[in-house]
Amino acid sequence: MGLKLESLFKTARVLFGISLIGVSVWALFLPPVFPSSSHAIVNAKLVTIKAGDPGKISDLQAKGATFVQSNGQIAQVTRDLLKIQRDLEQSQFTQMKLKEQMQSLDRLIETREQNLAEAKTSASSARDGAMKAAERNLNAAKEKARIARESLTEKQASEKRVAPLLKDGIVTAAQWSETRQQTIEAEKVVTSAELDLASEEAQLAAFHQGEGGQISDISARIDAIEVELGKIRVQRLDLQSELGVVENKIAAAKTHHEADLAYELKTPISGVIWRRHVVNGENLREGQEVVDVADGSSVFVEAFFRQDFMTSIAVGDNATIQLIPEAQVIQGRVVDIQIQDNYTKPPNIISTTPLDAWMLRVAIEADKADLGTEKIGKLAKVLISKPKANLAEKGLLQLTLALRGQR
Repeated sequence: MGLKLESLFKTARVLFGISLIGVSVWALFLPPVFPSSSHAIVNAKLVTIKAGDPGKISDLQAKGATFVQSNGQIAQVTRDLLKIQRDLEQSQFTQMKLKEQMQSLDRLIETREQNLAEAKTSASSARDGAMKAAERNLNAAKEKARIARESLTEKQASEKRVAPLLKDGIVTAAQWSETRQQTIEAEKVVTSAELDLASEEAQLAAFHQGEGGQISDISARIDAIEVELGKIRVQRLDLQSELGVVENKIAAAKTHHEADLAYELKTPISGVIWRRHVVNGENLREGQEVVDVADGSSVFVEAFFRQDFMTSIAVGDNATIQLIPEAQVIQGRVVDIQIQDNYTKPPNIISTTPLDAWMLRVAIEADKADLGTEKIGKLAKVLISKPKANLAEKGLLQLTLALRGQR
């Protein structure tokens, strides 16, 4: 009986050892059952706080991650009143120059408007006179053409009367030739009169259309004056816009003189001061970056996976996150998946670089109680599983965490 038990124990130990070896080989060399991150970090959105007016900064906490509430004070800036005074004087000088330029343009506009009015009056007067002259010339041409046609009619009638007499020998060939020549000359006069009539009609039509001769020259001058006026008015609008900007600067500078010597630099969000770009006592420029704040409402895990897992990860999947080095395990949910080669990263407080440009970037959210601002910057390991994992899959997930050195 004792030998049988000893043999049974030996067999059990051998089987257990083989099982451990098999599990170790699977854990070390075989592909994972669940998508596993190559590297991951707790990250948050970046908000950069910039200086308003120029001045000297003070009361900025020198180092360490500092939590700040929304609309909370980050530092105090003492305004550079001397610079503000210089800017005020410069703006006032620019204002004076712009006003002088606008007055000059106003005078030029007034002159050009007078020139335009005179040109239009001259054009109207010239057009009226030219049209009346053209009408008189047209009437004269019509009368000339009428007389020429009547003369031609008489000559043609005379030719018809002489033609039979030539056959009867009553008139000589010379007399017939003279009669025929008179008819031809009358036809030439009619043709010339009709051409003159057509010319006068065309000239009158051109006047009605605003063209022709001196009238056309005046119209071209009117067009040139109107184009110049348009350009001058646009230039004046540009100067007026510049003047508005300068006057706003002057009003702001005067307000600063009347306001407090210093102003508070505040944050619009709750979060952690993660990075400082200046030190106390430094002179700030307008718009200079002062601090980077990690947005406390946007803490997430940024994990990178090989593209082998592209078909295994979907938005909404469960994520098991193990923070390093304390080995704390929290649960999260996949909210975004991007391929690094086609993705423009948003401004995050920690700038991450994938090991491979073709890796998957997966954003994971978790409960704020588990993933607060104090976790920002911590490294992590992430395993992805389907939302409705059964008991066996959950057990295998825990085994994977344990065997692959993630716990």
